[in-house]
Amino acid sequence: MTDEPLAAWWALISRARWFGGKGLAGTFTGLTSLPWLTPAGSLPAVRPEIATIDYPDGRTEQYLLLVGHTASPEAPVVTRVHDPELGPLSVVEAAGDPGCMQALLTALADVHHPAMQWVDAGGIDPTVPTRVWPGEQSNTTVCLGDDRLFKLFRKLEAGRNLDVEVLAALNGSSITPALYGTLVGELPGGGLADLGMFVERVQGVQDGWQWACEACAADRDINAEADQLGHALRAVHERLAAAFGTSVVAGAEVAELIRARFDAAQAEIGELTPVRDSVDSALQALVGTQLVTQRVHGDFHLGQTLRSADGWTIIDFEGEPLKSLTERRRPDSVWRDVAGMLRSFDYVRGAHPDPTSAQAAAWSAAARHAFLDGYCQGDRPDRAALDAYELDKAVYEVVYEARNRPDWLHIPLGAVQAVASRTASSPTHDSKEN
Repeated sequence: MTDEPLAAWWALISRARWFGGKGLAGTFTGLTSLPWLTPAGSLPAVRPEIATIDYPDGRTEQYLLLVGHTASPEAPVVTRVHDPELGPLSVVEAAGDPGCMQALLTALADVHHPAMQWVDAGGIDPTVPTRVWPGEQSNTTVCLGDDRLFKLFRKLEAGRNLDVEVLAALNGSSITPALYGTLVGELPGGGLADLGMFVERVQGVQDGWQWACEACAADRDINAEADQLGHALRAVHERLAAAFGTSVVAGAEVAELIRARFDAAQAEIGELTPVRDSVDSALQALVGTQLVTQRVHGDFHLGQTLRSADGWTIIDFEGEPLKSLTERRRPDSVWRDVAGMLRSFDYVRGAHPDPTSAQAAAWSAAARHAFLDGYCQGDRPDRAALDAYELDKAVYEVVYEARNRPDWLHIPLGAVQAVASRTASSPTHDSKEN
């Protein structure tokens, strides 16, 4: 890459937590500027720019950069430009620059701004302090004071973002944050996409993953809270079914989709090869069954929850970031979300002083049982479907960790081996986990 500005942005993109193409030999082929979001001739100036990444297999991905031009940078400078009227300017990632964010918020708070679709602009105060949420995310969230968030969607596809779609349908629910407005833009080549959204910042909460890790490290019983989380997820599923409807799919079709994803993962991660036969046997339990499908969360784990003294809030309804928008929007079984949380409680064991101990395993198993009991509320789970989805989730995690956190690869790889072995030997066991 010889273009200096592109090279500077590629250095940022290629290392970013939200970039999904790590290890895939992607090439940064272009940067398309969208219209300025701030008034012409003013500084700081902020606009969306769309980075196009091409891959050797022919795929193309587009990622959002929120670019700020400023004479007084407060964030790391990516590159510099010379404006004929304004002179030399620094180019920064606007989300991390308070001056750029204040200029942007001032512009977007106008209810008539052409790039905004407001539900309620009244609570957006351009003068509040801003900061980028420090946790690991596949997007970027900016805190606006104490009670609002501005979430930037990094990987873009034409159409409505699933998080926007779901939160709009569930607005008014105490289990999900309120949606205030959506930032939209036109992608290169045509098609509108959601670039970001303004949502409620729920007060008095702790990140669910952090909360669970602290409990595990202290070997503190969380069975009552895990049971409540199961109830909360079931309530969300019921509201989603009412808003978007349900359908039925053959279990064999689901098995084929999971098998295809396993084949793709196996081609990339050779450590999966020894469990291939066990995976085939496990998926055979779905053949001849029918699964009710609906809109689901799609990437449900403890990091997508907030814990307070009053209960749980569920966030981030975009689905798994490695999947296409079409895949993530496709109706699926509720057992995908249940399996995702079961896997998350397994991951929490890593916070225990001795993660491989019987004590850590017992803590994780108890939390899993309590969550599943809370979700089922006296019903029996569809064990064949639940096991298949837990296997699928663990395979997805193997690919994700190999690309992003190779030191964590042993966690999902061990789960794939354990679930495949268990389900292959007993694909239709009772409602309690073994």
